[in-house]
Amino acid sequence: MKKLSALLSLIVLTQLISACSQGRYTHYQQPQRNQQQAAVQQQSAQQQRAQQQGQRYSQQSPSRRQVQNSAPQSSSQQASRPQFSQQTQQSAVYDVNPARNRMVQIATSAIGTRYKWGGDSPQKGFDCSGLMTYVHKNALGMNIPRTTANQRDRSRTIPYQQLQPGDMLFFKTGARTNHVGVYIGNRKFVHAPSSGKRVTVASMDNAYWHKRFVKFGSFL
Repeated sequence: MKKLSALLSLIVLTQLISACSQGRYTHYQQPQRNQQQAAVQQQSAQQQRAQQQGQRYSQQSPSRRQVQNSAPQSSSQQASRPQFSQQTQQSAVYDVNPARNRMVQIATSAIGTRYKWGGDSPQKGFDCSGLMTYVHKNALGMNIPRTTANQRDRSRTIPYQQLQPGDMLFFKTGARTNHVGVYIGNRKFVHAPSSGKRVTVASMDNAYWHKRFVKFGSFL
C-alpha cells in the first residue's frame, strides 16, 4: 500500500514538473511571436508608404545605353572637365533616333540663356515650360501645351527604365507641379531654373530634385 502511494505521488510530481516546463516554454515563445508579428507589420507599413509616394527613379541608370563621346578620351581628359561642358555639347553623339538627337542639341544650345518668366525664345529668355515648347517646336516642328501643368497632363507617362533623351521630367516644388526639364542622357537634364538664373544642366541624383519628382513624360 505504501509502495502504491509513493508511485502515485511520483506520477503526480512528474506531471506537475512537465506542466511547469511547458508553461515556461510557452512564456518564452510568446515574445518571439510578438516580435515577428511587429516586424511583418512594420514591413507592410513601409511598403504602403512607398506606394503612396508614387513613382521614384532608382540610383541606377535606365536600361538602354544613351550617350557616347564622339572620340575616346583618356582618363586624365575625362577628369579635367565636366561631362556636359560647353566644349563637349556639340561633339556628343547620342545613341537614339534622329528626332531625339535634335531635341538634345536644341536643349543644350539654350544653356546659358537667361531665365525670363513667360519667355520661350533665346532672345526673350526662357521659363521652364517655355524651354520645352521651344525644344519641341524647333527640333520636331511640334506645338505642345504652354504651361507645365498642361504638359504634365497631356504628355504620355513613361516608366523610368524606358527613359530616353528628349523625354521630360516633371517636379513639384510647391503646392502643384510647376517645374519641368528635358532629359539629355547620363542622368542629366536641361532646365530653366528660376528668376535671376540661366538655363543649365542638373543631375537627377540631386536630392532636391529627386525628392520633388512627379513623373517622366513624352510627346514622342
